[in-house]
Amino acid sequence: MVNLSKFAEMLEELMFEHDTRHKTDAKTLAKALGVEGSTITRYLRSEREPSIENLVLLADYFKCSADYLLGRESENRLFTFEPCPPFSEQLVKVLKEYGYTCYRLSSDAKIHQSSVYAWKSGKRMPNLDSIIKIAELFECSVDFVLGREK
Repeated sequence: MVNLSKFAEMLEELMFEHDTRHKTDAKTLAKALGVEGSTITRYLRSEREPSIENLVLLADYFKCSADYLLGRESENRLFTFEPCPPFSEQLVKVLKEYGYTCYRLSSDAKIHQSSVYAWKSGKRMPNLDSIIKIAELFECSVDFVLGREK
């Protein structure tokens, strides 16, 4: 499950450290990402969890791992991440990597089976909580689950 207060803390820290001359404010960050200013403000107030798309935008903007931004890693791994493939394709790769079926993933990660099949067919995107459940099940990074790292 997403720890919203930890995410807000990490986001604020990254915004502060991003520009050595002055702190990046929510309006500037929102404009750079192409999202509403209120979206960033809600993240900073721990009122809203980011979508997968916005999490990746933020991680790419700050050149950090999604796991660091979520507070799942204590150190920022500074290296270039891959562009995310469609999640339906990445899910197939992850399942193959760990020798899992959709049914077993659903059962072991406690995610509704219809959701897993909808992701695999490309009909829906998972929410962040589901991505974290998958990463925890496989003891891997969120970035790996999303296809940002090999």
